[in-house]
Amino acid sequence: MPGQALVTIGENQWSVEVATTSAELISGLAGVASIPPWTGMLFDLGSEHIVTVNAYEMLFPLSIVFIGGDLRVTEVVPLLAIGDDVTSSSPCRYFLETNLGEVDNIELGDLVVITGYTPSTTGSIFGLMVTVMIVTMMMKMMAKTMKEVK
Repeated sequence: MPGQALVTIGENQWSVEVATTSAELISGLAGVASIPPWTGMLFDLGSEHIVTVNAYEMLFPLSIVFIGGDLRVTEVVPLLAIGDDVTSSSPCRYFLETNLGEVDNIELGDLVVITGYTPSTTGSIFGLMVTVMIVTMMMKMMAKTMKEVK
């Protein structure tokens, strides 16, 4: 079961579930019909990585905020449509999935405050394992899609 936290960026604040285990990081919000306004999921990769977030099994569009290990916003993706994916342009330790439109006033470099959650400092091997698992899962989904197209 994911942990709980409060994420604040500027004047925006979300009550979030925190994904840290392999299963939580891979499944995320996939299959969830919707989430209440100003809630979401914070993914802690354990260390900084280039990450690809996919919405292949999402049932609603998302906004994504990539966050560095220094708790600064590194990138904002205002729309991740159902079935799409996005890769961070720089390494990030965290990313936040929110409802569409809730990140419109967030800027690169904004400070992120996470309350109610203490990140682990022993995540570099775990983060690498998660990255490998995510890439493997994406490749399986792509192969399945290609097979269905034929």
